[in-house]
Amino acid sequence: MTSIVNSLATANPAQPEIFERLLRKAAAYCWLERFKSQTSKGAFTLENHQIGETAGMVWEALEKHGPQSFAALMEEVNAPQSLFFMAIGWLSRENKLLFAPDGGDYIVSLA
Repeated sequence: MTSIVNSLATANPAQPEIFERLLRKAAAYCWLERFKSQTSKGAFTLENHQIGETAGMVWEALEKHGPQSFAALMEEVNAPQSLFFMAIGWLSRENKLLFAPDGGDYIVSLA
């Protein structure tokens, strides 16, 4: 984590894509640490229906607001990152989503 903080402190503000990538990396690191502590305490369990429910929330968000980046969609759905990506995988496997590269992220839309 220290290396991420140091990278953020020295990032050139004229390069917003680098700064955004570092922020995403820091957020992912923080989420992973929180997830590890929850699973070690038995506070987080996952059932198949939760993936389906989260897939429904992803679908509704895209239907309501149109194409979005992974970052924006993840924020709107507000589910644990692993569950969010399982839901994306579920919808993707059913050919319900389209993905377009956008800098260091992807834009997700309904197929």
